[in-house]
Formats: sequence, structure tokens, C-alpha cells
Amino acid sequence: MIFWILIFFLGLRLYPYFFSSLPLGYDAGLYLYLFKKFSLFSVFSFTSLPSWLIESFQPGIAFISRFLDNFISPEKQLIPLIVFFNALLLFSIYLFSKKLWNNKTALWTALIFTCSAIQYRFYWYFYLKNIASLSFLFFAFTLFLSQSYWALIFTILVAYFHQQTAVFMLLIILFLAIFQKKQRIYYSTIFVGTIIAAFPYYFSTFNNSLLPLIQPILNGFKPQALGGTLGIPSGTFYNFYTSLLLSLPYLIPGIYGFFVLIRQPKYYLITIPFLITSAIVIFNLFFARRFIPFWDIFLIILAGYGITKFFDDRKSLFSKKIFSFLYIAGILIFISIFIYKTGKPLIDPEEITEISQLNETENNASILVTDEKYTSWVYGWSNRTTIAPGFGENDIYWTENDWQQFWLSDDRQIEKNLLLKLPKPLYIYNGDRRRQIKTTFEGDCFERINWRTYKFICDN
Repeated sequence: MIFWILIFFLGLRLYPYFFSSLPLGYDAGLYLYLFKKFSLFSVFSFTSLPSWLIESFQPGIAFISRFLDNFISPEKQLIPLIVFFNALLLFSIYLFSKKLWNNKTALWTALIFTCSAIQYRFYWYFYLKNIASLSFLFFAFTLFLSQSYWALIFTILVAYFHQQTAVFMLLIILFLAIFQKKQRIYYSTIFVGTIIAAFPYYFSTFNNSLLPLIQPILNGFKPQALGGTLGIPSGTFYNFYTSLLLSLPYLIPGIYGFFVLIRQPKYYLITIPFLITSAIVIFNLFFARRFIPFWDIFLIILAGYGITKFFDDRKSLFSKKIFSFLYIAGILIFISIFIYKTGKPLIDPEEITEISQLNETENNASILVTDEKYTSWVYGWSNRTTIAPGFGENDIYWTENDWQQFWLSDDRQIEKNLLLKLPKPLYIYNGDRRRQIKTTFEGDCFERINWRTYKFICDN
């Protein structure tokens, strides 16, 4: 049965790629830039990358890409990597649920995960490192149940793939070490071992890896933040109310499963993470939106148990079959419609074609991005120096006020003076999904290259 669930799962995830070879979501371009940039450095020189890359990415996924470079290009790695790790997450959750309960519950859990709109959107956004780290987390959880020290391998992998998941994981392990006395030595060993193994990387990159994570947490708990800014930054994802609505197909079974299990210490490995993530997303704490998929996964696992118990309590075999058929049909129809309506690339293929054509410009050309909506794709596909508003290592020429003047001044001389500050040759990419700006890119200083790209040709 798990085989057919996996086939359906892959079919849903691959469906958008039957019509387009363009990776979904926004972050794919940033991953592509990371892969290409890291390929220019020594394999042991990850910390030599630009500071914003070290802040945004941990080395795990970069090392995997470096290995795959021996076989396929970075562009061709993107879709296989996101599909593989998403399938790995499904498998790890299935194993955890099976180890925690039984195969029947695990199958329900896998099916609900497959049909979760929130989990599909998590995949759609191309949150690759988050998905990979969660798969390792559930492999570790599975090994926790048998007190196996092999779990340490997976906890270390979590630390080197995604720092927020690592902090969340260590918090859970610390809780288990404190409140489960019989396993205190085991969990303490896992906790200390993970920290020791992760220390070399996080110590050497503290300002770019841990400090950006710690500062929002500390700022978020200041008294003045309690007026509604507690959740800054929250990350890009659905808000809690939308997520609650999308989780309705399994919300009640999940909450039912939680209340059945909450008082049983042997299930702390599922109930405590659900409590922690619920607090983060409900009270809009640090990175609240990015923790919604975490919360949803624990809700799904609890729902797998809740649904199994509900059907096991039905005395009539006929009613079991009717209820199960209606429920399965309902969630299959729901996710199919959701993916049909939303499973499309975020950018028009024609725009990616024009961005890719920037490869044909001078090797030392710079590309000015007029709107941050296109930052990811120009970074990933142009293979040229990208100057984007408030982002990356090349946004060093203009202040925030300069950007505002460029967008809103409606003064051609001011626009020209600003563009003269930028390195030449200079191209400007002005995509369709741009903000409303008053700059027109008309006149003697501009040469139109294609529908959305211009070259700035004035020297003074």
C-alpha cells in the first residue's frame, strides 16, 4: 500500500513539470546561485562564500550539489533534489509513525501527508534545506524510539542542513533529557554529541549563521515587542488562519489524537513538538510562518493516529468502509483541485528565457533588478553580477534612499546620476511583475535589448 501512496505522491509533485521544466517557487534561483558560486571555491571553503549565502544556507545542501556536479549541471539538479527530499520526508514520517504505532496508522499518516495542501505548498516554495532537515529529523526520531545512538548521525545532518530545525530539535531533545528520567543519559549524550559535532561550523560562522537567528529571538521577547511585532521576522508562507483553513481535512482527527496521547510520556516525542510549534504559530513568535509546515507535519502524524482510532472504534465493518471511502475520496479530490489551481511556476517562462539570455552579454556585465520579485531568478539564471534592492553582496552602490529615488523621483537626471554610480557594462531587467515605478528607461541613455531588458549606455 505504501508503494501506491508513494506513486500518487510523486505524481502530484511532478504534475507541474509535465507542462514546464521551470522549478516551482521563488527560492530555486537562490539555490542555483549557491550551487554555481560554491563550485568556484575549494570544497572545504564554504565559509569563504559571501556572508549572505552563509547566513541563508548551511553547507549540507551545497556539498550534495558539489558531489552531483560530477554527473549533472546545477540547473538540472534543482527538480530532482526537491522531489527526492520531499519523498524522503514522506518515507521518514511513514517509518516514524510505523515505529510509534503500527503499519495501519503509518499508512494513514502517509496518505494525509500526501494530500496536505500545506505540505504541497512547502514543496512548491522550494524550501529545500527545510524539507531535507525535517526528513533527517524524523529518521532521528525513529531511532530515538529504540534508543539507538545511530540517531546522532541524523541529528548532526539536521544541524548542517538547517539551523532553525536544529535549534528546534535540540530544544525537544533537551526537554526529553529533563523529563524522561529513564532515558536521560541517552538524550543527554545525543544533545551534547550534536553540539560538539556542529560546533566547528557554527563557531567559525557565528556572525553569519547563529547571530542573525538569535537577534530576532531576543528582540521578539522584548516588552515593547508585545504590541504585535513579536513575530518579526516570520518568514514567507501562509498565515496561521489560512493554514488552519487548509488543514481542516485532518484538523479534528489531529487534535483528537493529541488529547488522547498528551498525558502519556511515551508519546512525548510527538505531543511536545506539536505543543511547541503550536505556540510559535498561534502567538506569532519568531519565524512563525516558517514553522507552520512543522506544526502541520506533527498535526498530520497525530491525525494518522486519530483516524485509525476512530475507525478501530467503529463496530460495523460496513460503516468503517463507508467512512474511510468518503474520507479518502474527499482528500484526494481536495489535493487534486488544489494542485491543479496552484501548481504553477511563479514566473512566466518567457521571462526566464529573457533572463537566461543575459548569459550572452559581456562577461563583466552587471544586471540591475528593478524589483526584488526577480532577485532569485536573475541571481540564478543570468550568470552575471546581479544588483538587487536590499539583497546580496552587490547591493553596495546605492543607499535605501537612492533606490527610492530611482523608483519614484520621475526625474531623468536623478535617475541618470544614480545609474552612473553602477559598474559598466550595465543592463536593467524590468520584469512584468514589477512595482509601480516612474522610471521609463526611455531616451538616449537606454538601448532596448528585448521586451524587458535595457542597456544603459551613457558614460557621463
